[in-house]
Amino acid sequence: MKNPLAGNRRPENPLIVAFCLNRPVRFLFLTSICLVTFFLSHAQIAVDDATEADRLARVYKDDNVICRSSHRLFTFDKGVNTLKDKVVTVQEDAVMEFLSLKKYSSLTYPEFYNKFIRLKAFQKAVKYGSKFVTSDRAGIDRSLTDENIFFDDSRVQYYPIRFADKGSVSRITVKKEYTDAKYLPRLFFHLPYPVTEQVFEFKVPEWLSVEFKTYCFDGYKIEKKETKKGGYTNYAFTLHELPAHKKEFKQISRDYTDPHIVVLVKSFQVKGESIQGFDKTADVYNWNNRLYKMCNNEPEKLKATLAKITAGTSNDLDKIKAIYYWLQDKIRYIAYEDGYSGYIPASAQEVLNNKYGDCKGMANLLTELLKQAGYDAHFTWIGTRHLPYPQSLPALCVNNHAITTLNYKGKEYFLDATEKYIPLGENAYRIQGKEALVADGDKFEIKTVPSTTGNEHKIYTKADFTLTNDLLNGYVNVKLTGNERKDFHQLYQALPISGRDKFLNGYLEFNNDNVEASDIKTSDLTNRDIPVTISGNIVLNNTVQSISGNKYINLDFFPKTLERYMPDEKRKSGYDFDYVLSFEDEFSLTISDGQQFADVPEKIELKQNGYEFTGEYVVSGNKITLKKTLVLKNSTINFSDFDNWKKFLESIKTFSSYFFSVTTK
Repeated sequence: MKNPLAGNRRPENPLIVAFCLNRPVRFLFLTSICLVTFFLSHAQIAVDDATEADRLARVYKDDNVICRSSHRLFTFDKGVNTLKDKVVTVQEDAVMEFLSLKKYSSLTYPEFYNKFIRLKAFQKAVKYGSKFVTSDRAGIDRSLTDENIFFDDSRVQYYPIRFADKGSVSRITVKKEYTDAKYLPRLFFHLPYPVTEQVFEFKVPEWLSVEFKTYCFDGYKIEKKETKKGGYTNYAFTLHELPAHKKEFKQISRDYTDPHIVVLVKSFQVKGESIQGFDKTADVYNWNNRLYKMCNNEPEKLKATLAKITAGTSNDLDKIKAIYYWLQDKIRYIAYEDGYSGYIPASAQEVLNNKYGDCKGMANLLTELLKQAGYDAHFTWIGTRHLPYPQSLPALCVNNHAITTLNYKGKEYFLDATEKYIPLGENAYRIQGKEALVADGDKFEIKTVPSTTGNEHKIYTKADFTLTNDLLNGYVNVKLTGNERKDFHQLYQALPISGRDKFLNGYLEFNNDNVEASDIKTSDLTNRDIPVTISGNIVLNNTVQSISGNKYINLDFFPKTLERYMPDEKRKSGYDFDYVLSFEDEFSLTISDGQQFADVPEKIELKQNGYEFTGEYVVSGNKITLKKTLVLKNSTINFSDFDNWKKFLESIKTFSSYFFSVTTK
């Protein structure tokens, strides 16, 4: 699923290029714009600012700008939403002050808004000496709709700021109104630049019952202060000296690592009447289910298409597959975000007619088709693995995706129509282990999607070589199962016909310049239910060295994919592979009867909590076989485990570099 559902619509913090699964938030254009459009602030530098910039520049050597202070005040009021419900509204008043640590540094500060968020004031000021002068220029306003979005109500206003000198200061002030507190975003302390002081303050009136759920606070000295005055309770959360949150390759979702707050409006009073908010899971379900019922499905309009889809099927399992695979192949994913309408699934008949839909619309169509075919199918809300929250948290940020739950012959199937080429019976890894909120009329069930191990997502490679002069000639066969098979199909099927042969050749050559593949054969690549197999002839170059009549041979190589996961000293976040998997390799070399093997490397066996590797060379007569197994049992490598992980990779790299020798008997 690429479209966020309730509670996860926009990046919560400025300048963070967020990702909703596979779809990046449409903000990359700001980078190019800010190169040519900015306000150059030539300002007299105050002595205190210059001194502070010198000090902080020594602390944050890799950063150009620091947020000297960020104070965000949230106040609460009563209102009515577009559905005529009594709701709690929230006003945010924010002031951010930025200090330049280098000459000619710059930043682009955005504020996002939509039908739930009104941007009431947005200003930039530049400090001249001891005074701030507010710019008379408004922020640049842009839509965030792109070619992957059918409709998106989200917009951005931004200020490009460039600082002329070290010690220059600019200030941003913001006033926003959240028209329904249900959609108040999560509040993260970290920003894309260092922060000297970050404060979240909440002024809570007596008529409001609110709870602040805190996440990832361990290890941080976050001050919490509570004061009461004049019918209000003020809560303030303060954190000092925060490093910049910077995007890194395959980093673990910040939801698991960075301190943040989820604000829960549990209930509120209106003229003596108690209005229920989100106090328990049932409250969230009732809200979601209410919006789901507003889609107005007309099942009879699906019957003709259903008959065509299932024509020729001889049993129930084939009928279910036909429906599931047809929807994967024929309905294009495209997001839809437009106020409350963006949270109401498109009707099944609308998705069918348009041949596109977001995750909610696709799940709705799949559910209705299966129900019309006589099966026990249920619309389901779920959070992907990028979110750490259980269904017991009564908040809309728990679920960012929609699927279908099918009960068939005592087994539960979790069907994700947006996951192209996944076979029936296998679950997308991004939802494995996650709790699903399964609709059942006015009731609901919470089900957990089963998890799998690396052994169920395997790349198995077998190759047999002979030695001819200084070349290794052989035949290789690769078999892919689980997510590896699905990922292959998603890449391969998206290619133009003219590019598929080149892709297959590259696959068998393992992106290694010393490997040449030819005469490629594959399994039936129109059948997503079977493992993918790719085989062909290959030649290994530059793997044999002749010295004094002996030949020194390397059958192995360190995968380039693993090289990308070797952390350097600047890396601050752990790795998320997005999957668990295993590699199993078996490479054999046969030599003539007058030759023998020598200098055969010792067996290696490495075991850590989340990953394992074994490698050995087995000699049997005139044949040597390299057997390797790499298993990633966990999909993440935490920063705290980097020392073990680096030693693990270095040991594999050393083993992969060994040469054995072939000598004359």
